[in-house]
Amino acid sequence: MPQGSAPVVVGVDGSEAARAALRWAAEEAAAHHVPLIAVYVSDPRSRRAPYAGAPPDADEPDPAATLEREIVRSGAIHAVRAVEVGVPAELLLRRAIGARVLVLGHADHRRRHDGDAQFPRGPALGSIARACVARAACPVVVVPIPARSTASAATVPAPRCTSTAQSPALVGGRAIYPRQQPVPVAHR
Repeated sequence: MPQGSAPVVVGVDGSEAARAALRWAAEEAAAHHVPLIAVYVSDPRSRRAPYAGAPPDADEPDPAATLEREIVRSGAIHAVRAVEVGVPAELLLRRAIGARVLVLGHADHRRRHDGDAQFPRGPALGSIARACVARAACPVVVVPIPARSTASAATVPAPRCTSTAQSPALVGGRAIYPRQQPVPVAHR
């Protein structure tokens, strides 16, 4: 698939992190005029076995309804919806073959619990994100949950846009990008 028409694939699970990833992916797809594919993977390994004697979990969300709710919340109505059942990392990796980028939310809840001495705040990435980063055939973006600030927006300084004309050249350094013009930014 040519890179120009390659879709943006995003994993959605109903969490706050996945919501942030869906918003980011929708903006990325719109900026590049490519399709957005929102994938919800229902992992059967996380459910109780039917022979375990316990009644099925009534609180278990309907995957299609969860995906639709998150798409409507994010405003990405044009997204292609995909609901699959299986191992999340494997199915996301399969969907990401030929994609422009695979977008995932950061499993921030892992860092909030006390861990062991080696990872006092838990691992940096969740298991699904680690597997996707390690094995994906396309770039993987892990979007963090936006920070909640108690300070007003007026106290946050506005970002400075510097161009190469304003900045003196670094002696002995080399340009990362060969272009001499500012690189356009797709997101705020």
